[in-house]
Amino acid sequence: MNGNGANGVVSKLRVILPVILRITFCLAMWTMGAMTMTIAQAQTREHRVVQQIPVDRARVENLQRWVDAGHDTWCRNPQFVAAMTILQIAPEFSNYDSELASLTSGNKKVSSNQAIYTFHPIDGQTSYRITLRRFRWQGKAAASRDERIWVPVRSEKITHDLID
Repeated sequence: MNGNGANGVVSKLRVILPVILRITFCLAMWTMGAMTMTIAQAQTREHRVVQQIPVDRARVENLQRWVDAGHDTWCRNPQFVAAMTILQIAPEFSNYDSELASLTSGNKKVSSNQAIYTFHPIDGQTSYRITLRRFRWQGKAAASRDERIWVPVRSEKITHDLID
């Protein structure tokens, strides 16, 4: 005999023991109530209201010329444009204490021409997602590619309701 019997048992034990420990740990956490968080999250309903914001090309080109002349240069910053848009569409952000009463997350610049910003009011039940774009046709009025202004094109209100 070459002694492979003992090595076979040890190798099987190395595979099975972590699985047994993982199951035991999960059962213990569930028994103590630590796993109720995931159950509560699974019992929420999500409602989405999407609004496409119409883009008037003539107005955007006029605004672009206005910004190129040195006025309202904040329109070139996507975060500022998203913040001003949220002030207009969400009643929770109507006062200027929005930085104290909200949290932004999921901010991402999808490409050089598109950015998405998500705002979470302090109540935790509603989120707002603002999508901004810069169009190719803006290049005719803008001095350079990076000088183009950001335009809000879509707003999304996401409400989370708990199921009783």
